[in-house]
Amino acid sequence: MSPESWLVLAILIVAIVLFVTEWLRVDVVALGVVVALMLSGVLTVNEALAGFSNSAVLTIAALFIVGGAVLQTGLAGMIGRRILQVAGSGERQLTIVLMGAVALLSSFMSDTGTVAVLLPAVVVLARSARIAPSRLLIPLAFGSLLGGATTLI
Repeated sequence: MSPESWLVLAILIVAIVLFVTEWLRVDVVALGVVVALMLSGVLTVNEALAGFSNSAVLTIAALFIVGGAVLQTGLAGMIGRRILQVAGSGERQLTIVLMGAVALLSSFMSDTGTVAVLLPAVVVLARSARIAPSRLLIPLAFGSLLGGATTLI
């Protein structure tokens, strides 16, 4: 193996150890790997930064910002309380109302955007109803896919 291959292997092993042990946050480790590969000359600056110019990466980053804003402004709580008023606190009723509301929104908005906006609200809703958030997050995703399949948007 070439010296560059050994270097990449060493960086990979360090990254795996850091991912598993969680000594550093995952995002810090991932960016550290890119920086290490760039500084070692394995990747050029253009190659290292090429992934960040991908429109899908930028879209997901923007949706995280929108989701955070929904949570910080209290809109997530308002949406969650409204769904809770309509559906009651039963898990089955919440699932049905949530999937219907998400499917309706998703038929007019992008699927990913709908999930990003409603994800914080669903977590608040689940906690208010004393349900594990995972029990409502899968119906959120399925409702979004269902609504998105009804239109060409």
